[in-house]
Amino acid sequence: DADDGFAVRLSQEDEFCPYKSLLATAALLFDSPDFAQRAGRLDDKTRLLLGNTQASWNRLSRQRAENHANFSLQQRFPDGGYYVLGTGLGTESELRMLVDAGPLGYLSLAAHGHADALSVILSVRGREFLVDPGTYTYHGNEAWRQYFRGTRAHNTVMVDGVNQSVSGGTFLWTRHAAASCKRVRLSDSVDDFIGQHDGYTRLSDPVLHSRQIERSDRVIKITDTLDCRAEHFVSRCWHFSEHCNVDVAGLSVEAENAGVSVRIRADDQATEMISHCGSEEPIAGWVSRGFDIKNPTTSVFMRNQIVGKSALVTIIECD
Repeated sequence: DADDGFAVRLSQEDEFCPYKSLLATAALLFDSPDFAQRAGRLDDKTRLLLGNTQASWNRLSRQRAENHANFSLQQRFPDGGYYVLGTGLGTESELRMLVDAGPLGYLSLAAHGHADALSVILSVRGREFLVDPGTYTYHGNEAWRQYFRGTRAHNTVMVDGVNQSVSGGTFLWTRHAAASCKRVRLSDSVDDFIGQHDGYTRLSDPVLHSRQIERSDRVIKITDTLDCRAEHFVSRCWHFSEHCNVDVAGLSVEAENAGVSVRIRADDQATEMISHCGSEEPIAGWVSRGFDIKNPTTSVFMRNQIVGKSALVTIIECD
């Protein structure tokens, strides 16, 4: 869960950004010129928390300018379970895919967790394409609450129409899908990631979901392997930014955002393509950018009926 609520806001600037503010504070705490460069400015919150910091900030800013060629972006966050795949990171040609192979949430309740194991988000040349749907609501409507925190609302695989983890209430998960990264190799030209989760091993016929993501230059191949014995219905879920124009034709999806395009296709003939935009029956095709706010967008579901161990391949071609 995340929203734009706050109890006390120490910075009143119109341009305040909580993420850049955290980077500014971290720059001073960890003496990091890289964090200072990403923050861009010293905000009032950091001044109030840390005291007289202008001289230290000026030093870090000068150091950053002197060592520009040595700047690199961290791509592995194993404690949180996040991995950044892509090329041209930090440049205008950037292709960036964030992969979630982390825990469901905090401690045994995972109260604010979302059932999004092995989900991805994708941006190309600074434009959003595949997005996380947000939170929208906590108490207002149970159906909307369950949708936004459920597997169907994330860019991952849903099996037999149920969530990866088992909900016990609005702020409770009684069974947690355990996700992990099995292999990751990252470079500017080629990426290779393999992760898996056990959320669907609770089914009467257990299903182990593994996802391999291979990137070569600006083409991404995602192979979802479902290791099982019996018959299951599987949906690969893709949720696009509300700023995308999306066209579904055959087994392909083309999305355009401010002159940049991404093409996604199912590499198998047995796929049924289903799309929704701002649908309430069923709930699908929504994105929430803040508390109690939702906007219609396009969601595409690649649906397959499988029997026994199966591998489903999705190809993503990026401008």
